[in-house]
Amino acid sequence: MITVSVSYRSSTILHLSVTGHAMSAKRGQDLVCASVSSIATGALNALDRMASTACDLTLVKGEDALIEIKVLENGNHDVQIILQTVLAQLETIENQYSKYIHIAKQEV
Repeated sequence: MITVSVSYRSSTILHLSVTGHAMSAKRGQDLVCASVSSIATGALNALDRMASTACDLTLVKGEDALIEIKVLENGNHDVQIILQTVLAQLETIENQYSKYIHIAKQEV
């Protein structure tokens, strides 16, 4: 299962991580995993281009797959727009494929 962890304060996202594998189909045919990977990788690319100093970005491939975004500049509007968009996209996938993806939100 894919696990998405989101930490936030008020409506500001402070941390977002994506771990695991969906296992909804054979390797190379798993559309849930491909969708989540595309969204999360796209977020990393956008943040790296638009706000590279505002976040700490991590990408680990393979069995221990991890995409992690730590917000360093909480007031950066571009970062929050990107992260809120990513969260909305991932929630859409969770609504349709909750057997393969779970989003855990925690207010800190």
